Amino acid sequence: MKELEETITFLEQQIEKLKEVIGDNHWKPEIGEEYFYIDINLTICSYMFKNDSIDKFLLSANNHFKTEEEAQKYAEHFEQILKNREL
Repeated sequence: MKELEETITFLEQQIEKLKEVIGDNHWKPEIGEEYFYIDINLTICSYMFKNDSIDKFLLSANNHFKTEEEAQKYAEHFEQILKNREL
């Protein structure tokens, strides 16, 4: 039993380490919570989560961010990718 408890503790520690490395990519807003997304013009927009069709679309596209700053970071990265693309 003690060996099992040690294994569980070890695995929990590994999960926490992975969360730190990966970040909170699986975050989902709660009903009524504001979140941010990047529109087609690479503009940062906010939306109140209602679990409606817009929310479902943005979540399925992984286009939802906890903060405006996080969304801006990704928008700037996308802009650089588009500027540097070659056909």
